[in-house]
Amino acid sequence: MSFNNYFNIKRFSHLLKQDLLINKTKYLLTIIGLAFITYLLSYWFLNSAKNSMIQYEGGVSRNYMVCFIFYMMAVGVVVGTAFPDLSNQIKTSNYLLCPGSSFEKLMVQFLLRIGLFVPIALGIFWIVIRLAKASLTPGESGLDLSLIPYFEFRFLVSNYKNELDDIWKILFMIFGFLSYGIYLFAGTTYFKRYALIKTVIVSVVLWGTSVLFVILLSHIFYPENHGFGIILRDFVITEHLDSSQMFALLFSLFSWMFFLAIAYFKLKEREA
Repeated sequence: MSFNNYFNIKRFSHLLKQDLLINKTKYLLTIIGLAFITYLLSYWFLNSAKNSMIQYEGGVSRNYMVCFIFYMMAVGVVVGTAFPDLSNQIKTSNYLLCPGSSFEKLMVQFLLRIGLFVPIALGIFWIVIRLAKASLTPGESGLDLSLIPYFEFRFLVSNYKNELDDIWKILFMIFGFLSYGIYLFAGTTYFKRYALIKTVIVSVVLWGTSVLFVILLSHIFYPENHGFGIILRDFVITEHLDSSQMFALLFSLFSWMFFLAIAYFKLKEREA
């Protein structure tokens, strides 16, 4: 079968232009709303945490990381609402009949929600968190706010001594966010209604089941284990990496490919 049946640049550009034409206002309002809410919440959080950011070692990195994690949850909501037409039966029929292959439709949403939106969202966070820091006032405490540095992305990959973390931790964080984002993205093709909520619930159930399974194995192989304790016997792979950390790293590095493949085949199944 010709590759043209899977991907054609003219069909792809037409689908992309059509989506932007229909949803450009919604996308713009989403970006503005995300920036405004992030500023308000970041200002409130940083204002309440400014003492710890000055007094405690590693407080800057820790508090900026908290802001970033909650921000990425909001970004995940946007990513997890891809394929909005699939939530309505009539719109789904029209969308699936729209000229274009399953791969092209998948790539349009991937480009908009991840390829374009995520870099824009990271830029928004950099601007907004710095504005929130600049808006802080000493108040009655008379703190010297110049001791709190402006946000830089290096704070997210630094330890409590403001030194860069091990490379495996940096890769794990980057691909961990990517994998979970694409997991939410894939969920929109799997569930018909309330896809984001159902996908999050499934992830919680899977996580809980995995923990219970590990607890069960701990009781089987280590009878001295009691209650909900977990016993893992790790072995050293490198000076800074053990077997559990290697598993976590490999899972984050490759799981996003699996979730993206699921999204493609589920979308193709709906067109059948």
